[in-house]
Amino acid sequence: MKPNAILFVDIDDAEITRYTYREPHFAAAKEMGLLCLTAALQGRQYTERLSADSDKVFYVESMTLDALRDLVHDLLDTYNLRAILCHAGHASASGQVGCIVAEICQEIELPHASSSAIATCNNKFLMRQTLQQHGVRSIRHALCNNEEELCSQANLIGYPLIAKPPFGAGSVFIKRCNHWAELLAHYQAFTAHYAHSNYTDFMGNQQECVTPKGEKYVSVPGKSLLLEEYIDGIEGTIECAINQHTIYPVLINEKLILTEKSNTVLENLLITPPVSFSPSEQEQIKNYAIACLNAVGLNNAIAHLEFRMTSEGPVIIEINPRLGGLFVNSAFRDLAGLNPYQLYLSILIQDQEVDFQLTQACKQAEQATQHYSMIVMYPDTNGHFKGIENLNYLKNQPCILECVSYTNDCYINAEIEEHYLIKCWAKVEGASHAHTLHSNMLENVKPIIIPESDLIS
Repeated sequence: MKPNAILFVDIDDAEITRYTYREPHFAAAKEMGLLCLTAALQGRQYTERLSADSDKVFYVESMTLDALRDLVHDLLDTYNLRAILCHAGHASASGQVGCIVAEICQEIELPHASSSAIATCNNKFLMRQTLQQHGVRSIRHALCNNEEELCSQANLIGYPLIAKPPFGAGSVFIKRCNHWAELLAHYQAFTAHYAHSNYTDFMGNQQECVTPKGEKYVSVPGKSLLLEEYIDGIEGTIECAINQHTIYPVLINEKLILTEKSNTVLENLLITPPVSFSPSEQEQIKNYAIACLNAVGLNNAIAHLEFRMTSEGPVIIEINPRLGGLFVNSAFRDLAGLNPYQLYLSILIQDQEVDFQLTQACKQAEQATQHYSMIVMYPDTNGHFKGIENLNYLKNQPCILECVSYTNDCYINAEIEEHYLIKCWAKVEGASHAHTLHSNMLENVKPIIIPESDLIS
């Protein structure tokens, strides 16, 4: 009898991993009695972390549909593949690997989100076009590939506006621009520094997309920017699970502090359950999330949606076909009683208990009265990060349940992307307590960063 296994397609070959995704899914899979296989690109530099938790690693010559399809068909001779997955929420310079995995799953009749839905979510311009076609509340937007297009489209959209790459991650190169001079400076910084970002890979390769109206657009990494009408309102996230085509809005997070840097926007403090959204507004948010997910056609997935609550109701910022970052995994655990990694695998292997588990989890999260907070410290300056001074101050706080610090001895660019120097998951009494913890962290805990000027001298 062939052993049951899952296959993870891993494309993150950065020296410092940009997300932790394979590892917790493999831990959950092993508890479920599944073997854990990894597919990776031949010639990658950092192979040790793959073999550390994989039962076997397979290398392919390219991350193309043909290469991965050939590997999967070879594996089917030896293993009973129950699921194939990857970090579907980001594009890559190798192409839309999430879409390729989805196509292969469809070919061999394994449950997975559809390729078209993943493509629509990852391409934020295409997401806007799709919501517009389905009559779901959205905003004015335009995809631009040069300064002339930026200027003319910005005048049509109106200032202030948000400028960001259509594909991306890590809040890289996102800016609120109040006038043309700011937009032009941001575009020039984007084109000049694009290649130096830790998240360059997640901005994808050149992609041609066809809108629901049949119009063709080309997105060029390092050149294309998406302009969006600025959304005024309190920002939050809603975390959803989709079993086949049934959508479960599990929990809502509210962003208490956002910081705008030169070319990025950072999330400093979040709280869940939210404190600013009334019960009726939370119901609006959940119904709106369902409408958005139905519009893009996402199924068999966990989804992380970001929105702002306006006077007219919630308006989407982005739809991610993946689990949210920071401590969204802990929020699932502590508010909804779910292991999100086990949940996603259960969705993919079509466990019959998933609908019941999600129904109970939604009830548990809705009735939760205990608040939790995500607290983050970011760098104020570019330079070489050497560590954290007085980190034990946080670790000794009884309300701090989890505390994770950034990898030492690496260069960071504070102005174009996010770097979680410290991130904490805390049990709090409310928003005031969360703000106090955040302030105390900034006052008592200090990052050690050697500025670029000191490195040069």
